[in-house]
Amino acid sequence: MADIERKPVRRSQPGWAETDRVGLGALAVLVIGLGLIVWLALPKHDTTASGDGGADGGLGADAGAAGLGEGKTSGALERLPEASAELAILTDKPEVEVAKVATAEAIGKLFDTRHCGGTCEALRTFVLDHDRFEVEITKSDDYIMPAKDSYDTIASGLTPGERATIGARTAIVVIRTHGPSTIDQLPARAAFAAAAVVAEALSGLVYDEAVRRIETVEQHAQRVITVPLGQNVFAPRQISVQLYRQEDGTARLLTLGMARFGSPDFTMHGSSMEAGPSLANVMNAAASWAAATKSELPIVVTLADVARVSSHRAQDLAKNPKASRPLALEAIDVDRTEGDPDNEMLELVPPGGATREVWDGAIGGLFGEVPKVVFAKMDKELESIAARARRDLPGAVKRLEAGEGSLFVKGPFPIPESSRLDGGAKDEWMWVEVSTCDAKGCAGTLSNTPGYATNLTAGKPVSVARDKAADWLLKLKDGGTAGGESVKVLEKRAH
Repeated sequence: MADIERKPVRRSQPGWAETDRVGLGALAVLVIGLGLIVWLALPKHDTTASGDGGADGGLGADAGAAGLGEGKTSGALERLPEASAELAILTDKPEVEVAKVATAEAIGKLFDTRHCGGTCEALRTFVLDHDRFEVEITKSDDYIMPAKDSYDTIASGLTPGERATIGARTAIVVIRTHGPSTIDQLPARAAFAAAAVVAEALSGLVYDEAVRRIETVEQHAQRVITVPLGQNVFAPRQISVQLYRQEDGTARLLTLGMARFGSPDFTMHGSSMEAGPSLANVMNAAASWAAATKSELPIVVTLADVARVSSHRAQDLAKNPKASRPLALEAIDVDRTEGDPDNEMLELVPPGGATREVWDGAIGGLFGEVPKVVFAKMDKELESIAARARRDLPGAVKRLEAGEGSLFVKGPFPIPESSRLDGGAKDEWMWVEVSTCDAKGCAGTLSNTPGYATNLTAGKPVSVARDKAADWLLKLKDGGTAGGESVKVLEKRAH
């Protein structure tokens, strides 16, 4: 496995988003895609399709608009010899208890539909093949873990109390899988399922070295693959997409974790930072294409592909979906930069080269427009809105509990130091779709795609302290909304 833990890695993940960046001194707010702010805070529609799952748009009449000439391809993606995955379960259970669970036979017996859907028998056969599946018990001193000062970012979904237990979990169960990369992606299925079983049995935390993420049992359960055999297994939460600003002010994106699907990781560079979150969705569509074991180039990404992989409707991604033009991407050798992981990588580039202008044209063609960015100081008006939002939040929670609609709360999330290359803001403000609230805070899933808090991903379990909330928004069952005052003010300022 690639040793990325020793290197400074900048990470993020895909999608459109409203992202408010707030520093500790002079506070500033960055709003991306202002025309879509309200929609972005609302629940996603489940449009995941069966079959090969994405990036499979045809090369018909639209191909010329995408820069494909007459639809001819240009070579094939050089895939890895096999797919491989590694996950580690951190536990404080006694060695004898760990030993009872950490065997292929014991893991296979514990597989249930929640771990593998209807594919459990196939996974039992896989884990009993000792040439494809390995379980190792080791000590934390012998398994290089991230530094403690990184826990706030790589374990951001854990509570402070849960993060405090990481160092006390001295036993580690390492799951390693490898094998042919087929549409079934058994190595990835088995790794996620086995890690879920062991973590449940040992009340453990799951560390994914490939993407540098520590998760609880419940959080990891959202990554297991339960789709039937023969379908594309890919979901954005199974990898990570970094997004960070380069020294020239342009964006660079990089996937982590594609080796588990037998594919090189992908990188993009040269776009504006405003286009970065949109390109991260494109990157996920390309990753879905690769996870479906496709290799014929160019990769053609359609609006339908992005909608499918992001679980949004095409009409919510573009004002005029019928006018959307597919985006063709070639895969070329990577010009590596300092800090890149030691993974196999390929760069994805649009026809015409990786420049701001070309990327803006490509994004504009796919989505109809390039997101706008507006900077604004956290002035008295926004501070007043935040104070009122915190005061009125209990009432909004009661409306949620009464079933009036879905509640979203905006809160701060730390930006990893390695991603703060453009000024020093330490937090990014994003919306959380709330599931529960108590006296201290509200817990739920991240509704936005981060632009800078690159240790997070849309859909990840997170929480917001009540005294840190900057706004709330209630999506009512009749289609209306309540709250969201900061959204209205920032949108008005953009025009």
